[in-house]
Amino acid sequence: MPEPRRFLLLGHGGFYNRGCEALVRTTVAMLRAQFPGSEIVLSSQDAEVDRRHSAAEGIAVSDPLVRRWSPEWFGWQVRKLLRQPIPEIERLPRELRDAMRTADAVLQIGGDNFTSDYGLTTDSALLGLNEIAFALETPLVIWGASIGPFDSADLEEAVLSQLRRAALVTVRESLTDQYLAGHGIRDNVVRVADPAFLLEPDPVDLSALRPATERVLAINASALSCANRSDGDLQFGRRLVEAVIDEVLHWDDWGILLVPHVVQPPHNDDHQYLAGIVDSVDRPGRVRLLPPLFDARQTKHVIAQCDALMAARTHATIAGFSSAVPTISLAYSRKAHGINLDLFGHDEWLVDIVEMEEVDQAVALVRRLADELGDVSAHLRERLPEVKEAAIRGSRRLAEIVGEGAA
Repeated sequence: MPEPRRFLLLGHGGFYNRGCEALVRTTVAMLRAQFPGSEIVLSSQDAEVDRRHSAAEGIAVSDPLVRRWSPEWFGWQVRKLLRQPIPEIERLPRELRDAMRTADAVLQIGGDNFTSDYGLTTDSALLGLNEIAFALETPLVIWGASIGPFDSADLEEAVLSQLRRAALVTVRESLTDQYLAGHGIRDNVVRVADPAFLLEPDPVDLSALRPATERVLAINASALSCANRSDGDLQFGRRLVEAVIDEVLHWDDWGILLVPHVVQPPHNDDHQYLAGIVDSVDRPGRVRLLPPLFDARQTKHVIAQCDALMAARTHATIAGFSSAVPTISLAYSRKAHGINLDLFGHDEWLVDIVEMEEVDQAVALVRRLADELGDVSAHLRERLPEVKEAAIRGSRRLAEIVGEGAA
């Protein structure tokens, strides 16, 4: 029997984001399948809350920061008084420091952390943690990622320099694969699919939540999706959703279920954003808002019970795709384009919410989707076995790096 392996997962925000939760659940499941008995530490920006979440069962959750008044913090103060240098690894909490030193591999699992979408800079902690892994000679793995674009040449080179030194880079869509190949990064790159395609749904009772209609269009939207519009119109997404709702309510026996996928009040809260839309619609029986109580598996079950989906959050769309639910992506970054191109061979089931000028484009696409539900669902069902096989490809390549796992 091979010795148990130790893995450290970095780049996780918190389980308040159902997409982050889906990545953790499926990555842990893959590691456990490939490396039975493996020990896993998850660094979380919301560690105190995440430790109580069901997705943390069987893994250790570490705070990525040294908290004020902690023993490590007092140690810093002493060193400062003595004018002693503090090595980078000593700036980490003890649990995370120990995990960095003992891990067989460090996995950056954030999906799209290595882009400029969320404020990455050359002095970001994510890049600093990668450098610590390099200094310790611990294999660094960029896991299921979309890479770029970047706001500056300096940031792009900082990231690409690390990718060249990484033991493994698994990329979840072809646009990233092509981008890296264009910068000469090929030998350590493996094309996969997003791990969340493997997430198993968890059934919940929808009898009191689902609209009382024969068919249901699920909609996910967030304020974040319009943050990068050049015209600064943060309300564009709301007007788009309201226009789609108005259209669908003119159809016989169709209802709307609004589905939050990130719930982090007050600034990153899909539920709050969607609640404002519900308040503007005077059709309570046909337009419902899902409570913010369900985890990623349960939310996937909810989406799977709907007839169609329009979603902005990437992992909400993946919940739809992987359930063979015909899905329109409200794209606000390049990752959505790549995933759609790989699934369909085109991006006709996508509208770019950052670039589009009129909501009519989305309304027209929803009409077309309603006419082609059967064909789109059949296409997804045909593609899913190949996509799910691609999703586990990274764990097999990882076994070549850290040593033999499961047969």
